[in-house]
Amino acid sequence: MARLLFACLLLLLLLFQTSNCYPCAPSSCGSQTISNPFRLNSDPLNCGNPLYTLHCEKNTSTVLYLDSRKYYVQAINYDNLTIRVVDAGVKKNECSSLPTFSLTYARLGNSRSAYGMFIITVRRLDYISYPYTWFQYKRTGPRWFPKYKPLPLSQMMIFINCANPVNSPLYLDTGACLNGGKYSNVSLSIHSYVNVGGMKASDLMEKCSLERMTLLPVKDYKNMPFKEIHSLLEYGFELSWHSSRCGSCEAICYIDDSNRTHCTGWQY
Repeated sequence: MARLLFACLLLLLLLFQTSNCYPCAPSSCGSQTISNPFRLNSDPLNCGNPLYTLHCEKNTSTVLYLDSRKYYVQAINYDNLTIRVVDAGVKKNECSSLPTFSLTYARLGNSRSAYGMFIITVRRLDYISYPYTWFQYKRTGPRWFPKYKPLPLSQMMIFINCANPVNSPLYLDTGACLNGGKYSNVSLSIHSYVNVGGMKASDLMEKCSLERMTLLPVKDYKNMPFKEIHSLLEYGFELSWHSSRCGSCEAICYIDDSNRTHCTGWQY
């Protein structure tokens, strides 16, 4: 039994290594070029990395599923190792459209549940825990005493509904886009707000509730009207797929100024 398990793990490891070492010719969907480590679900099994499988919808739209949640791919940058996506519920020029799903930093470990037994068993497969991250590590400081800082690519946005008006710099009013609705069980009108950048539990006002969370591009949103914020929601947020280049880095995997990945510790 132990030999069979070892053989299965070895086969899985070879699958990941082979998909990265022997990429197939690029495929396409709409305006997107799909190249290693990405693959379309219709590509041959030996193409690309299965952790970076995309779907082609009606031959025009490229779709990424995170935790089985649908996001439309807006761009893939093969130079800086990022992918820009937008929630399927967000519509262009419709500021009342909202993300269908909540997405937090923690949920970007979307493959952990599927591959948990292998992560525990084989340390070399640790990198498959988090195929996408909301940041990239950058090296700073002198060469002989370097520091590694996470550079955010996206930041948190929280939708909040309140029974009463709120006057706080942490709460950005959504204006006519989302205000005016009714609670299902009472006659009170909903006062809708967003918070960008995060807030503490103690910052949640009385009779307010968190409705959903999503990610936005890194930017200064102070005093920005909600319609402009929504246009950036339509633009989408960036995730990094540099983990595909890191293998099983035992420490920090960082990206240099030439967009090459390096491991600060042992790497197999």
